[in-house]
Amino acid sequence: MSTPPNEPPKIFLPRETPPPASSQQLHIANRSGNVVRAVTVQPTPTPRTDPGFYRRLISGLNPLRQTTRAAMAMSGLGIAAIALDVAATLNLGNPFLFYDRRERWKDMAGLLEGNRSDLWRSYFDDISPHWKGHAVEMLQQYIRFNVNGLYSQLGKISGEMSGTMQSQFKEVSEYDLSVFGLYATSAPILRTLAAMSLHPVGRVALMTQVGVFMSATGNLVKQFADVYYTYEGELNKLELKLNDLRGAFYRAGNPAMGPRDLNISPTIGDAAQVKKNWIPAGKESP
Repeated sequence: MSTPPNEPPKIFLPRETPPPASSQQLHIANRSGNVVRAVTVQPTPTPRTDPGFYRRLISGLNPLRQTTRAAMAMSGLGIAAIALDVAATLNLGNPFLFYDRRERWKDMAGLLEGNRSDLWRSYFDDISPHWKGHAVEMLQQYIRFNVNGLYSQLGKISGEMSGTMQSQFKEVSEYDLSVFGLYATSAPILRTLAAMSLHPVGRVALMTQVGVFMSATGNLVKQFADVYYTYEGELNKLELKLNDLRGAFYRAGNPAMGPRDLNISPTIGDAAQVKKNWIPAGKESP
């Protein structure tokens, strides 16, 4: 219930709610009809800044890749080794993107739970003790059976999405560091062996070391594929849950068909029946 103090109380349907501004206010009235409290909601979280980990990693990795590629070409295994090199480094990602999504979903979960608690406390602290009547009963039913349940479902989905983003942040960070660590340890060895490759023994040693490097990059590519398919499945499960949740908000679960009817009597917002629907506690209906 959000109305200025000089107007009769109304229950707004979602489609009748004006577009949100940078902040929203919930006005709470006492039994005399005077606004005693206004709760301000700030839905937009503070933007986060990318610390630049990914950019620094790529800047440090490029010289190492040049060294290893030169050694690969001299070993005679260049085509196959470079193909694995491309596959392993192409899968590098910026973990901040998942960190940012994790924080946004976490902020959303906290905002939902805070608003749900505020709504409960506002009704039972400021409305229920001071008002009675048909409108109050309808409002209680709507909060208890509609709003509270939807808030809980939204909060649960937000928490699961935040957890999934955290797991992907961890996997991407570990993969990036594994790739960098492989190149950082292999590049000096390959550079030394490449300088000795004119000798038959040195060439054999270079080919052996490139083979070890190829095996390690192959394992990294497989690691990435396993992670990709695992989290593809997790996101698919969350998408199914979001589809179920969409069905609770929209007719047939289709936003194009509009929101579900809240089944609130149109007389609730009728100015001519305000005194009948909103009765101060301790008074009888006229």
